[in-house]
Parts: sequence; structure tokens; C-alpha cells
Amino acid sequence: MKRKIISALLALILCFSLVISVSAADSGFVVNELGYLSDEEVSSLNLLASAIYDQTGVGIFFVFSQTDDVETFDVSTIVGEIPDYVVMLENETHWYMHLGGRGEIITLEDEDVLRAIYDEAETYIEGIMDFLEATAAYFPEIPTATEPVIYAEECFLYDDADLLTDTEEETLVAQLEKISHTYNTQLVICTIASMDGGDIDGFIDYLYDTMELGYGENHEGVLLLISMDPREYRILSNGYAGEAVGPDEIDTLCDIMDAYLPNGAYSTAFFYFAEQCGEFLEYYQAGSPFAVGKNLAISIVIGLIAGLIVAFVLKSQLKSVHKQNQASVYVKKGSMTVDSRYDIFLYRNVSCTKKPEERSSSSSGSGSSTRSKGGGSF
Repeated sequence: MKRKIISALLALILCFSLVISVSAADSGFVVNELGYLSDEEVSSLNLLASAIYDQTGVGIFFVFSQTDDVETFDVSTIVGEIPDYVVMLENETHWYMHLGGRGEIITLEDEDVLRAIYDEAETYIEGIMDFLEATAAYFPEIPTATEPVIYAEECFLYDDADLLTDTEEETLVAQLEKISHTYNTQLVICTIASMDGGDIDGFIDYLYDTMELGYGENHEGVLLLISMDPREYRILSNGYAGEAVGPDEIDTLCDIMDAYLPNGAYSTAFFYFAEQCGEFLEYYQAGSPFAVGKNLAISIVIGLIAGLIVAFVLKSQLKSVHKQNQASVYVKKGSMTVDSRYDIFLYRNVSCTKKPEERSSSSSGSGSSTRSKGGGSF
């Protein structure tokens, strides 16, 4: 089976507290009490299993144990504090698979399949590698974009793609911090050099939730994520900010991104992004003039419709004159004879409209918390 090299994720962004990954117990992911593997093989397998854990959040263990009862074995001595795990436990005569947390999606049929994959290999190390990779396929990978480490109580900017100068960063951070504190809504801008094949839509949700961005119980905040490979951006708003900066407002922010990002005017795009978010938040907290404007437009449309209905009713009451659909009623009988008729095609009018570039925005929410998201490419 072709081996793929799985690169471990870097440390995660921390904005309110440093996120420390829970590690396996000191015994590691692969335990060799029966001596079936060399020390070098154990080390290699542990590196692979550790990388899988970093990518999926699920600990996958393979244990050669001297225990007599593989079924009742206390696996907590192996998994440590990892809540989601799959443990293949084997002694000299029997094997048993222990599951916990997200690992419980593995069914009895899946266990047999995974065991068969292990048994088909010619050597122990090949079998365990096949087992680790096949088991990992059951769990979605955490998006693999490079994630920075920030040792601070809160963050407003991380320029991993190095799009800004030091002076631009200082100015932008000051602006983001001021707006965030004024409206109690955290504004964050994050740029990354590459998504490494990850999905930007899933990554921005993962980033916001895992890093616990946003202020207060509902995590009020707005996150702008810029990827340089592929060249895409996403905007996410959460909490009441998901209403203040909803789908329509995100479309406005997207217009700003579309105007400046393709030209490399990153500092300008970020400045206007922050400024516009501040205006949206100000208007929302003051009674949402944007919403009032929308309601006014709706009221005008309703008024026009009502006026048209009244006009048609009054018009229908005019009985003295009626429209005739055929001209023949106006011709004196016997004064005109038509020998033949022709339909002649005169011209065709074709109009073309440029298809707009793909860009989407959406909103979802439950209870008092709303999340809106949109974006595009540049």
C-alpha cells in the first residue's frame, strides 16, 4: 500500500488562552510489550500515529500487551486524557478493539475490516501502518492550514502571509482594537500563505470555534480570513454581530475585498473592512438605520401595490368606453376585402449580460446567537 507522509499541524492560534493539545500517555500510541517490533519501528509508528492525532483529534493506538484479558483491560493507562480514541489491543492469542468518544463510530463490521487489513500485511510494522491509515480514514481531518501561536489574552491580527509592513500592522491593530472595545465585538484579520489543500469554509469555522474568538457568552465577533493559495477570502460574523454584520452587510464587505485585494492593496482593504464593520455595529446598536432603510423600501413597495389595486378597481367602474381587440369592428361592412395574409419576421433583439463572479453569503442561527458567512476569490 502506498504510504503517504502525514505532516503534523503546527501549534494552534490562541487568543484568550494557550491551547495545548492533550497528549497520549507516556507509553505512546504504539506499545510493544511482546517485543514484536524494534525500537526504530516503534518510533516510526508513533510519529505516524501522532501526526494522525494532530490531524484528526482522534488517538489511534496499537498495543501488544502481556495482559491475559484483552477485553476488560483498563485502556485509560494507555490513552491518558485523550477522550476520542481507537485502541487495538492484542496479546499472544486474542485481540480486542476498545473505542471511546468519536471512536465509537467504528462498528463491529468495521472492526473486522480493519483487523483484516492488519492481518493481510507481511510484517508487523506494515500491518500496523495499514491499520493506522485505514482507521484514520473514518475521521475527517482538521483543516491543514498553517496555524500561528499567539501568546496574548486577545488577538486582532495575524499576518502569516506577510502582506503588511510593520507600520501597517501597528496601525491596523490599533484600529481593530479600538473598534472591538468600542462595540464589544472582536474584529480579527488572519492571513495565511497556503491552505495546504484544506477547505477554507470549514477552516474559518474551525478557527473561530477552536480558538474561542469573540467576546462574551455568545462570542461576539467578526473574522476575516485571507488565503493566498488558493487566493480566496472568507468573512464570518458571530453572536449579535451575525445580525449586525449579516449576509447583506457581508456582501458590502465583499465588495471592498473585490475592489482592493486583486490589486494587492491589502492594507487599504483591511482598513476599510475594519471601518465598515465599525459603522455596521454602530448603526445596529443605535437602532439599525440599515434595517430601517430596508423596512422603508418594503413599505414603499407595499404602498405602490395597494395604490395600483385601487386604480384598477376605479378603472373597472368606467363602463362607457371599452377596448376592442380587433380592428375589424371599425371597418364598414363591404368596404374592404383581404385576399391574403402574411407574417413577416422583422428583426431580433438579443441582449447579453456578464455572469457575475461566484460569491456567496449565508446566515444561520439558533436562539440568541447568529452566524453569518460569505466570501469570494481574488
